[in-house]
Amino acid sequence: MAYFSVLDTEQPDTTDISRPGFFWDLNLNQIIDAVQQQSPQYDVLKLFYRYPITEACAEYRRAVYQDIKQPEIYDCFKTFSQDMRGAAAAADCRDAVKTNLQKKAWHVSAVHRYCTAVSGLQAALSGSSCKSEGLRKLSEYLDHYTSQKDFQKCREDAGAIRQALADFHVILEIEDNRIVITQGRRSGAYAGLLGYSEGADELTPFLGVPGMSPLEEAIFEAFRKKNPEIFDRVEDFAERCPSCTDDNVLRLEQEIQYYLAFYCFEQKMKEQRFLFCTPDKASNPDMEAQGLYDLALACANCTRGNPVVTNDFDYRQGERFFVVGGPNQGGKTTFARSMGQLIYFAGMGLDVPAERARVPHFTALLTHFSAEESLGSGKGKLKEELTRLAPMMKEEAGNAFVIINELFTTAAHYDGCIMGKRVLEHFIEKGCMGVYVTHLRELGEGIEGVAALTAMVDGSRERKRTYKISREHMEGVGYAEDIVKKYGLTYQELHRRLTEDREGWQCR
Repeated sequence: MAYFSVLDTEQPDTTDISRPGFFWDLNLNQIIDAVQQQSPQYDVLKLFYRYPITEACAEYRRAVYQDIKQPEIYDCFKTFSQDMRGAAAAADCRDAVKTNLQKKAWHVSAVHRYCTAVSGLQAALSGSSCKSEGLRKLSEYLDHYTSQKDFQKCREDAGAIRQALADFHVILEIEDNRIVITQGRRSGAYAGLLGYSEGADELTPFLGVPGMSPLEEAIFEAFRKKNPEIFDRVEDFAERCPSCTDDNVLRLEQEIQYYLAFYCFEQKMKEQRFLFCTPDKASNPDMEAQGLYDLALACANCTRGNPVVTNDFDYRQGERFFVVGGPNQGGKTTFARSMGQLIYFAGMGLDVPAERARVPHFTALLTHFSAEESLGSGKGKLKEELTRLAPMMKEEAGNAFVIINELFTTAAHYDGCIMGKRVLEHFIEKGCMGVYVTHLRELGEGIEGVAALTAMVDGSRERKRTYKISREHMEGVGYAEDIVKKYGLTYQELHRRLTEDREGWQCR
């Protein structure tokens, strides 16, 4: 059958997918790790590495996700996943056992569980109200697949044989130093009668516990000589139906975790009163958000009960870049990260961490965050920054969103402003949008398409940080007084400590 996916409209080239460079800058690794915890049996991480995707693909995913958020559809996919894991577990047992007869019995169980999973999903979707193109196509695909004679034959035969195995019981009686084997049933589960662990729900020696004891093997070989029918049915099925799995169904099991894991993660965050919304489609450079917050910070704080500050922003007519200034530790970098997360999740077709948002589609997400100078590289920090910046500026993506955080921190003030201005003009000329976090108060002045934002402080003498970002110009004053006090670096503190140290030296 033709390729089908709930993630893509056509078969993508996934040969070179690796973790995007912006994952660490935006702390997306922390968020996706939390998402992965919702589906620990699957490798969800790699499903989030493929960025960017086309605008059509993003809309395709967004529509699927809206369907998945309906409780009845979410539940049917959760059941499908559980049944498919049961089929995989049975296949693992089949591969683990050495006894030929039990190996084939486990194969019957694996096929039966697989067919049950597929048929159950097909029935659930055919009676649902799916609106997305992806799930409607999936429903049509499953209707066609499950109507095939080969699939129906496999399902019916596997079900009948598995039931026959479940109904198959023998009674062992010891009479005059000999064992008499008869077919019949006593009360209790087979596993329990043999002293196996409690909770085994199988009533057959073939499927209760992987592996058969030498006594069991001898018993069934003896019984098979007089009653070969059930054993022949098992072996005949294994030869006729070595595998009935479908590549698209196996892919579906993996891909659907992209939606299920994120939805479960979103619901848990909502329980902690963090808001999510489905972003409205917008045209470049029309973009805005209300109640936007750093989702990675929210993940870290939700278990501690700490609040997370939200911010609003909007790019007005003609604006393409925000230059964000203000005091150190005032929330500038957190605001920039929250914008990057907004772009990423909107571009992946998922809900975003905000109360309301309008986001255009971007063809790339480029980030440059300040890093510690590497002594082993033999370069100064400025040269390292320029080395990392060069590939970004050579990118051909004219519709990229660019996030620059504290660039040219070691350059002289005048030089930093000149270089920063050229960087801004370069990306604006290429048609990019973005945000530039800086300590340079004059940066961005006089550049068309640039708006100034500032991390605010309250009206107290200490100028405490509010972590709110507003359309204000940076004040030409320092904001370090509260930080100096926090770390005991005021003039009085330094004078006292130096005096005590000097007196201590004199005593020695």
